[in-house]
Amino acid sequence: MTATDCNIQKMRLKSSREQANHLRDLPLHESQQETDRTDDYCIFEYRLRPTFDFRQEILWNGKDAEVLKPLWLRKDIAEKRECGIKRMWNKNSKEG
Repeated sequence: MTATDCNIQKMRLKSSREQANHLRDLPLHESQQETDRTDDYCIFEYRLRPTFDFRQEILWNGKDAEVLKPLWLRKDIAEKRECGIKRMWNKNSKEG
């Protein structure tokens, strides 16, 4: 599914405590709202159409950002991370 295939929807993103400070200073989107905060993580909610750029920002945050909702985006990000790890592994294996 691409961003243009879906309506604006509510998204939830779980962030490490350290990365949450960065997200507070530089929100990923104007709709960003912090809904939960613990000693270990924070939850941010967004209302948007998840564009390519938005998904790239999530990927850029690496292990410090986890998509909780919607499920299709969670799966998409996990798949892209897995493919990226495989590409790095293959590249490093060839260079070794």
